[in-house]
Amino acid sequence: MKYAMVLVNIKGLGVKTFSYLIPDEMKDIIQIGQAVLVPFGRQGLINAFVVGFSDYIPGDFRVKKINRILDKTPLFSLKYLKLLEWVANYYCTDFVTVLNTALPMRLIEKNAKVELAVSLIKEDGEGLTKRQKEILSLLKERGKSSLIEFEEIAKTTRTTMKKLADTGFVKIEEEYIYRNPLSIFKDVPVEPLYKLQGEQVDAYEGIKSKFKSQNPILLHGVTASGKTEVYFKLIQDVLDEGKNVLFLAPEIALASQLTKRLARKFGIKDVAIWHSSIGEGEKYDVWQRLYKNEIRILAGARSAVFAPLQNIGLIIIDEEHEGAYKQTNPAPRYDARVVARRLAQFYQAPLILGSATPDVSTYYYASNNNNLFEMKHRFNNSPLAKPQVINMQEHGKAAYRNIISKPLQTEITETLERGQQVILLMNRRGYSTYTQCKACGTVIECPDCSIPMIWHASIKQLKCHYCNKEMTFPDYCPQCGSDALSTSGVGTQKIEVLIKELYPNARVERIDSDILTKKNAHIELLSKFQRGEIDILVGTQMIAKGLDNPNVTLVGVLSADSGFSVPDYRASERGFQLLTQVAGRAGRGEFKGKVLFQTYNPEYYAFQSAKSQNYEKFFETEIKSREEYDYPPFSQIVRLIISSENNFRAEKSSMEIAMKFNSMTEKFGFSEYVEVLGPTPCVIEKINGFYRFQILIKNKLSQKGHDFISKFLNKITMPKDIRLAIDVDPLDIL
Repeated sequence: MKYAMVLVNIKGLGVKTFSYLIPDEMKDIIQIGQAVLVPFGRQGLINAFVVGFSDYIPGDFRVKKINRILDKTPLFSLKYLKLLEWVANYYCTDFVTVLNTALPMRLIEKNAKVELAVSLIKEDGEGLTKRQKEILSLLKERGKSSLIEFEEIAKTTRTTMKKLADTGFVKIEEEYIYRNPLSIFKDVPVEPLYKLQGEQVDAYEGIKSKFKSQNPILLHGVTASGKTEVYFKLIQDVLDEGKNVLFLAPEIALASQLTKRLARKFGIKDVAIWHSSIGEGEKYDVWQRLYKNEIRILAGARSAVFAPLQNIGLIIIDEEHEGAYKQTNPAPRYDARVVARRLAQFYQAPLILGSATPDVSTYYYASNNNNLFEMKHRFNNSPLAKPQVINMQEHGKAAYRNIISKPLQTEITETLERGQQVILLMNRRGYSTYTQCKACGTVIECPDCSIPMIWHASIKQLKCHYCNKEMTFPDYCPQCGSDALSTSGVGTQKIEVLIKELYPNARVERIDSDILTKKNAHIELLSKFQRGEIDILVGTQMIAKGLDNPNVTLVGVLSADSGFSVPDYRASERGFQLLTQVAGRAGRGEFKGKVLFQTYNPEYYAFQSAKSQNYEKFFETEIKSREEYDYPPFSQIVRLIISSENNFRAEKSSMEIAMKFNSMTEKFGFSEYVEVLGPTPCVIEKINGFYRFQILIKNKLSQKGHDFISKFLNKITMPKDIRLAIDVDPLDIL
C-alpha cells in the first residue's frame, strides 16, 4: 500500500486518522499497531500509531512521509483498538486519554527521543544542544558514532551512560536488558495441581457448563473454601485447549502473591506479571512478549486488563468486590471489571468473578442469570471463626489508652504464648486522625482541602491524605491563639506504638501505604509474616484479603463500626465486606481461629450480618434498600464533579449544567427514567484548593439512557477556570 492511516497522540481528535506516505524502505516492514514518528504541523515530530493502509487519498494533497518506525513489534491489533474505543465511549472521555493509559507511552516517548537524536547525529550534530555536542564530540574522539556503539559505551561506564540517558540519546541500561519480573520467584519448584474435592468439584463442573454463557459467572465461596484451586483446574483446561488466561487481583501485593502461586503450578516460562510498579523497561518487554503470544498466563492488578494478551480463553477476577479495580483519578475513570466484561465478549471467553463477599450488583445479576455457584464450607470442613463482639460502651473505660480492650489483650497474650500469630486491623493511616483545640473546639484542617490534617508521629508532621500537604504541628490555635492543642483519634501508627508498649517482647510490624515506598516492600513484609518472623501484624484494609497464613489464629478489629458511618450508599456494603474478609484470615490451618470486633454500635444490621458471617442475610436487607431508592443494580450512576478555585463559579456552573440536562430529559420524555440529583456541595467540599459540587444522574434506561447521557456530556464546553470530572459507575459519592 502507498499510504498509512495513523492515529496521532494529540487529545481532542478522538479516533480521527491522518494519511502519511510510506517511504520505500518501510513498505516491507510497516504493520498495523506499530508506533511511528510523523511530522504534524507546528508540533514537529510526534508519536502516532498505524491503524490501516490505502492506495489513494481523496483530494489533491501534498502528503508528508512517515519519519521512522519507533519499534518493529506492533503494540496492538485492530481488535485491541476497538476495545479502547469502547472504553473511551463508555467512560465519556477522550480516546487519546485511554490510549495513554493503556500503552507504555513513557517508553515509546523515550524511543522517540532516541530516534530523533540518531537522525540529528547522522547530520553531524546539526540541531544538538551545546551539552549534547560536547558528549557527541567526546564519543567521536573514541571513534563511536552510531546508536549501537553508544549502547556499548553506556554499558562500559556508568557515568557516560547516565549522561547519555539524561540527554535523551539512549535508554537507561536496565531498560535494554530484559529482566523477567518473576525473577524473585526463580527458586520456586513446580508442583502438580491439587485434586478437587466436595464442593470444589461441584463448582468446577457447574462453571464449565456455563463456559458458553455471555454473562459473567460468579463463584461465591466463603474464605478458605478453596476457590483458587478451582481456578487453577479451569486454567489448566484452557491451556490444554491452546488458549491463554488473564487473572486479575485487586492490589499489587495480592497480584504478586498470586503470580508466585501460578509460577509454582504452571512454571515461570509461561507466566508474567503486570502492574503499575514494574519498571517501564520490564513492562515494555512483557508487552512485546504478550503481542508475540509468548505468554500463556498474565496475572496483575487492574491495569493488566489493557495488556495485549493474545487468544484469550478465560478471564478470572478474584476478590471481585474490591474497590481497587476502579480507577478514580485521573481519567479515564475505568473499572477493570467492566472492561474485562467487554474484553470477554470480544474473545467470546468466559469471565469468572470470585469472592466471599461479592458486590451486591454482581450477586444480583448472577443469581438472576442462573450463573451463581456457591461454596459454603471451608476446605476440609474446618470451621469458620465466629466473631466475638466487644461492646466498647462497656469495655472502653478499662481498655488500654481507651483503645485496646481487656478481652482483646487477653486473647493476644494467649495467642503469643502458643507461638501463633495475630492480625490487628485499623482502617486509618497515621498516628491520630485529627488535631483539635480544647479551648475553642477548632479542628486543624488542610488549608487546601476541607478535611482534618492527620498527625504522623514517624515523620513528626501533620499530613493531608488527599493532597499530601505536610505541615509542622502548630504552637498555637490559629482561631483563638490558645496552646491547648491535642491530637485525637487513632491510626495504624498509634496502634503499632501501643502494641509494642503492651508486648515489648513481640515482633510487631505495620503494613499500610505509608511504609510501602520501596519496590517490592509489600512482598518482603508479607513473606516475613508468612515465615513466622512477625508475631503481630498491624495494618489497614490491605491485610484483610489474600493472606493465607495457617499460623494466624487471632484477628482483632479495633474500630469495627467506623466504615458504616460514611455518608455513601455503599458504606454498609463496604463495611460488611471488610469485616467478613478480615475475619476469614483467622484459623485457616489446623488451629482454630478467633475473631474479635470492638464496636460502639453492635446492633447495626450490616454489623450483625458480618458477626454471623451471613452474606445472604446482608444481601436481602441491602437489596431492598437499593431498590427503594433506585441505586445500583436498579440504576446506573453517573457522577459529575464541577470544581473551581472560586466557590461561586463552581456552584453557578453546576446549576447551569443541571438545568440544561433537566430540560433535555423533559424534552425527550426521559424524566421518569433518567433522574438528576443536585447540584449539591460534595461531602468533602474542597480538595487541593478547588471547591467541589456534584450532580448525580440515575440512569434506569440501560444502554439507551447511557447513550443519551453521553451525547449530552460530549457537548459540554467548560470555561478555563472550571473543571468537569465525569465518573461513570462511581466507587463512592464523597
